Amino acid sequence: MELEKNVFVGTYARAPVVIQSGKGCELYDVDGKEYPDMTAGIAVYSLGHGDPDWVNAMIEQAHTLTHVGNLYYSIPQVRLEFYLIYLYGCDSWKAPPVANSGTEANEAAIKFARKFQRFSHPDKKLPATEFIAFTHSFHGRTMGSVALTSKEHYRLPFEPVMPGVKFIEYGNFEEAKKAIQHGKTAAVFIEPIQGEGGIYSATKDFLRALRTACDDAGALLVFDEVQCRLGRTGHLWLVRPLV
Repeated sequence: MELEKNVFVGTYARAPVVIQSGKGCELYDVDGKEYPDMTAGIAVYSLGHGDPDWVNAMIEQAHTLTHVGNLYYSIPQVRLEFYLIYLYGCDSWKAPPVANSGTEANEAAIKFARKFQRFSHPDKKLPATEFIAFTHSFHGRTMGSVALTSKEHYRLPFEPVMPGVKFIEYGNFEEAKKAIQHGKTAAVFIEPIQGEGGIYSATKDFLRALRTACDDAGALLVFDEVQCRLGRTGHLWLVRPLV
């Protein structure tokens, strides 16, 4: 821990523990002390540590082909995207690009929303470019996604961030509807269950009402499920059975 202070920029406040290994849902420090893993790599590691199927798949792929970027076709990538479409249960969709993190996925969604508005309204000199997010939200730390994050201590050190973001009280549909209807909203970003801001859960009625309001206004509705998807609520995707 002391050595790290000399070589590493302190961007995170760490717990005073040095984790050396893990198995399943358990972590072990350098002294062999066992801890239950209650963070799962900040809510991204659903299979636990050392899952044999995952390990074997990684080894097999590493022996076969490591990385080719997006300049060439790749069979595993196409198989994955077909599988994602199948799991979501919507054959008419095309799978989005696979991202490395939640903040990258939200950055891509920001760009998709802006491009969608320009494509949908080619005759408009200024199509909808603004965004709506909610109080207690956390959508990432990169410059676009941090602009959608309501907590000021994430945003203030890096201002000016991306302009055109309005924060609405989480769960307040009437306020959200007024903001959506003004015609300048490219997309609404919402976590169906908020994690970083506290465990706040949106109601089914609120999510369905947002869906209708966005459809009526021609705005996209982006569900940020980074912390609540992949079976954590009993469904692979939380909003798929709801909206």
